[in-house]
Amino acid sequence: MAERNVTVVTATLNVDAPFNEFIAARGLFPLYFSLDQRFPFYDNAFDLVHAANGLDVGGRPEKLEFLMFDIDRVLRAGGLFWLDSFYYSTDDKKRALTRLIERFGYKKLKWVVGEKINGSGKSEVYLSAVLQKPVRV
Repeated sequence: MAERNVTVVTATLNVDAPFNEFIAARGLFPLYFSLDQRFPFYDNAFDLVHAANGLDVGGRPEKLEFLMFDIDRVLRAGGLFWLDSFYYSTDDKKRALTRLIERFGYKKLKWVVGEKINGSGKSEVYLSAVLQKPVRV
């Protein structure tokens, strides 16, 4: 990524291994912060924000809204928000996320809902999407 002048910042947890050191050794910038605080970046700083299954906020819509606001804040106009394998256990959770995305006016470039069977044989539904932040005047 450095050869292409791309800076990658990633959030990590040191669970059973020193992942921060592992990530830093590969030229990325590891950060450890809570989803309860604002991202430590300037407004409109990134062309791409990637959020994986760690986006789950415990079913609290106000926390999801806070997180989405901050993602929107740090993402440049025309930038991409890549939501990767977001697990939702209920249709209410799916509707809340969909309404939130629509409220921010993001364009859906890719929207894929998939089902997979977990270890106990129960079906789980995941959403993966690539969304483009609109230009706001």
